[in-house]
Amino acid sequence: MGRWRGRLYKTDRARDFDHERDRNIRARQIYETIDRQKFQWIVVLVAGVGFFLDGYTLFASNIVLPMISYVYWRDDTSSTRSNSINIATLAGTMVGQVCFGFLADKYGRKKMYGAELLLLITATLGVVMSSEGAEGSMSIYAWLVWWRIIVGIGVGADYPLSAVICSELAPTKQRATMMASVFFMQPLGQICGNLVSVIVVVISRNNGSSNLTRTFDQMWRWVIGIGVVPGVIGVLFRFAIPETPRFLLDIEDDPVKAEFDASALFGETQNETEMEQGRWNHSLAGSTISGNQSADEDTLTTQADWTVQGAPTVTLNSNWTLSKRDMIQYFWKERNWITLVGTMLAWLLLDFGFYGIGLSSPKFLAKTWGSLDIHGATPSWKTSENSNVSVFDMFFNTSVHALLILNLGSFVGGVLMISFASKINRVSLQKYGFLALAALFIAMGTMFITVQREGTPAIALYVIGQLLFNFGPNTTTYMLPAELFPTRYRATCHGLSAGAGKLGSILVQVFSTYYRLGSSSPGAGETKRYGTILIVFSAIMVVGAAVTHFMIPDVQEKGKGIRRNWGGKTKTLEELAVGRAGKQSDVVVRARRRTELV
Repeated sequence: MGRWRGRLYKTDRARDFDHERDRNIRARQIYETIDRQKFQWIVVLVAGVGFFLDGYTLFASNIVLPMISYVYWRDDTSSTRSNSINIATLAGTMVGQVCFGFLADKYGRKKMYGAELLLLITATLGVVMSSEGAEGSMSIYAWLVWWRIIVGIGVGADYPLSAVICSELAPTKQRATMMASVFFMQPLGQICGNLVSVIVVVISRNNGSSNLTRTFDQMWRWVIGIGVVPGVIGVLFRFAIPETPRFLLDIEDDPVKAEFDASALFGETQNETEMEQGRWNHSLAGSTISGNQSADEDTLTTQADWTVQGAPTVTLNSNWTLSKRDMIQYFWKERNWITLVGTMLAWLLLDFGFYGIGLSSPKFLAKTWGSLDIHGATPSWKTSENSNVSVFDMFFNTSVHALLILNLGSFVGGVLMISFASKINRVSLQKYGFLALAALFIAMGTMFITVQREGTPAIALYVIGQLLFNFGPNTTTYMLPAELFPTRYRATCHGLSAGAGKLGSILVQVFSTYYRLGSSSPGAGETKRYGTILIVFSAIMVVGAAVTHFMIPDVQEKGKGIRRNWGGKTKTLEELAVGRAGKQSDVVVRARRRTELV
């Protein structure tokens, strides 16, 4: 609890650092305080609980929506309503990602962090309490669409906030592992969603009931409602987490509070140093700073000799504010728009393929498993016309199939990502991950076109596919935008990148609704058609690899020869903040000139 005690406090603004004179040294102290730390489990858990709830909420709906269909539109053979609810959720997610990313840069990470989780909890309860009213006085379909939009906003908000808070609080050496651990909470949430649905189905089946409509109406509400529990626990910790020291330093320009927060956060105390004795270092050898343009001018310097001299006067700067000039300079003149477009396109292309293969529907899972037993058009929840197979059996089988086909591979891929995130070049991992997925889609497509059968080989390939998604682009597209951009734009750029991904998922959902992209109908002809679609998706994965190669810069130092794609030393956020222009960036040039004048 030693390191956690710093999180349950309110910053004592009255406690000042009497020795504070130069913000440059304060900046270096803050970065060194953070980089001295080990793996921060508390940061991962606090950031990850939202992602756990995101995974639970988004993917539990794959089980819940068929239950809702059984209760409210049982005989409807169209999947339009379910698809519309999914699209509404994804649209809300996109809005939440973009808006909360911008708000986190403008008002701070802490102010937005607890608010988005409260929003998600409230909206989830709204879904649970959706009703038709007395004698059909309300439309449950309309209520579900509305509340799922709000759920999506809460889910989307968590993407930039969790990623940026984790990256800004993580030691440089542990940054990749910590961010991979946060993302791993999403597949854990998916697994828990399926486990809860299995338990609820088993309990309901064992209790027995003559009124199946009422029973299933209770079941789906239990599955969704249980997801609120980790959210309530998480929100208590989120309100206690302090603002990130980098935001305090670079945006609010409060180095005293930033160092106090960093020291308290990690349980460190101020020791008497050369700086406290009145001797100061004007150079910042090996230390840089991102964000505030004035701060950059003070601290982004070229390597200089260590010099110790008399303490200078206080050199605090005014708060950074969004300016058109800085945006034009950073994104256009220094060509960092290429990096932003690269992270956006990579995520869009990934989600287009990820959601496009349509793995989550009950019929798709049953067909992949080889247990789909229907002839002609049937409701979306129905996977068998055999009178000996009960509705409980259908939903139980759907949950078990999802655990094995979807969750097994994503779990293993997440574990591998945590193990190797800091050891493998992450940009190369994303590029070759796209190519591996392209090869997998070609193999699956060819098999479906030639054999027109699913079963054990298809199950194995889908499990491998989920592994490759999570030990590759699905995780790296989440990580890279939180590393590549300066503090002042970090959350906004991550939100835009994530929003582009959700735009891809919305587009492919729309296409799936009207062009039946998924393989969820019986018959060899449908399987062959789906194989052709997978071949098309393989081309999209190749484009994703090209975008990664040409548009996304490395976040690690490149090795040589055979070790070129093996992870080199991870660059600090401050090194990455200068962008593509490097030493020729505006902030570095200004800092160099200012240093020369001194």
